[in-house]
Amino acid sequence: MDASATLSATPTPPSPCCRKCAQIGLGVFCIYVVSLYVLALDQQFHWGLFPTKVEKQLTAEVQQLGDTSLVADKHQALVDDIVSWNSFSVPVLIKAIESGSPAARDPAAQCLQQISLKFYGADVAALGTDPVKLHAWWDKMQADWAKAEAAQK
Repeated sequence: MDASATLSATPTPPSPCCRKCAQIGLGVFCIYVVSLYVLALDQQFHWGLFPTKVEKQLTAEVQQLGDTSLVADKHQALVDDIVSWNSFSVPVLIKAIESGSPAARDPAAQCLQQISLKFYGADVAALGTDPVKLHAWWDKMQADWAKAEAAQK
């Protein structure tokens, strides 16, 4: 076999169709990575772009709290269900206090008060309905959990 013959042979370039498919695949991959990144940022910073089923359910229940035509038993059942969700309910309740209907603000604040006393031993009544203070309290609670969890490891 002649060495000069093997060196002069160059591989054929890929066809334009193959290059186009590779570019499309790369584009799809980039979109996928960016969407995962946005989802992770949404989870980290609580933007609410992709609410979970639990958040949707709790938001609907909190909005129902503002309905004045509810019977006392139904109202109490809603409150009990919201309180039972514990830490899942807190961001939804704070959002309702912050931007919900005026009729839902007071019941949401009462639910938040029950949750804070029952599960966290903290009285948020002193914070009132100031969303900035409530967000700061909730962020502090989550930071305390993270420190405790890190200390256990």
